[in-house]
Amino acid sequence: MASTSDTSVTKNELEARAAKNGPGTFSDALAAFEAQASKLPAEPAPDANVAVAYALGWAVGNAVTCAKYQVFDHLVQVPLLDAPADQWKLQVHQILSRCAHLNNHLESLKADLDLGAELENATGLLLNPPPSNVGEAVAAKSGQVTDLHTGILSVLWSVASTLGKSYQLGYEMEQMCATPVAEKSTTVELPAPPITVSDSVKAYNADVHRLLTALASRLPPNAAHATDNSLRLWSASLEAGGMESAEDLLHQGRRWRDVLAGEVSGKDGLRLTDYVAAADSVAGKLWQTARQAAARFKVLLIVAVVVALIGIGLIIWGAKGWLGAGIATVLATFGLTWKGIGEFFGRAAEKGEQQLWDAEIDWAIAYRFTILSNPPADDKLKPRSKALPAIDKPTKEHLLRYKQWKKNWPDVLTS
Repeated sequence: MASTSDTSVTKNELEARAAKNGPGTFSDALAAFEAQASKLPAEPAPDANVAVAYALGWAVGNAVTCAKYQVFDHLVQVPLLDAPADQWKLQVHQILSRCAHLNNHLESLKADLDLGAELENATGLLLNPPPSNVGEAVAAKSGQVTDLHTGILSVLWSVASTLGKSYQLGYEMEQMCATPVAEKSTTVELPAPPITVSDSVKAYNADVHRLLTALASRLPPNAAHATDNSLRLWSASLEAGGMESAEDLLHQGRRWRDVLAGEVSGKDGLRLTDYVAAADSVAGKLWQTARQAAARFKVLLIVAVVVALIGIGLIIWGAKGWLGAGIATVLATFGLTWKGIGEFFGRAAEKGEQQLWDAEIDWAIAYRFTILSNPPADDKLKPRSKALPAIDKPTKEHLLRYKQWKKNWPDVLTS
């Protein structure tokens, strides 16, 4: 009787667990894991002040280029205000406006440092009255412009490193994109031959990439990654022998600037076909991932199928009593465990799909606003080609895809 009683108690406990806890144990654990994962810190939100710091860095870079080479060809031509004196005045006013904005921000934070001295320095850059030779007058302020740059960079890095990084990013991108044009058009004697487009991109590429990556979540949506992708296309094209003009690089730089400064949304240039192409690419990558996962866990999948078939067979044969109850409990628990896992990873896949979608949109934006007038020939970009070891296979594929887009939509180059 004792044995029967013990067996009866064990059976009842087993059935109780199956009814109460068995099916929920694993899925509850997964749900708890997902709940904890959802509590992880969210990525920083875009900060308008970071975009302003970027625009300030670009404006100061413009001023440095003007003072160093005594040229104004790299500045945006404003109708009726395209005389050198007017261009310089506009540039100084842009610096004053953005510097004042950041100074107010630092004061609101009650920071120990501010940009008051830099604002006074920038005010001293104005030419009143306009001289007869603006180029020489601006060149005479070269030291003052350099002090302005180092002063702003020092304050921003000391108080808010994110703002300092963004300012540095704007400055370095301006120097990368404007220097070839400035050296090409200047009458100032240069210590060396004018820098080429390829040399300029190569000199700044690593630092710009590092800063774009560090600021991706703080700059406007899609701006940093799309710009980094576009710069990646430029670097690969030049590495593969593509020839671009200094004017092309300056034009490209202005597009990068507009997006990173938040003056233009990266998605503004996209078309319906771009979204369709992005969706198709995401679907292809998800299917590829599913096949890889199935291949990786094929042993577990085979075991699951075998256990399920055995369970179905036992149910059909009418297994009863202790054996039947035990098998039913195991099968129920096993089945719902897989359901819980499936639901959990389904939700994870949904989030992963969103990340894939965002990445594809970043590339679509890059294809749209990248300007490459003379990219390398297709035979140099074959994914399996070993002729260009410095360019990785995915980059070659992206460059080939960009060329296809350019072929399908020739107006991709319009400004």
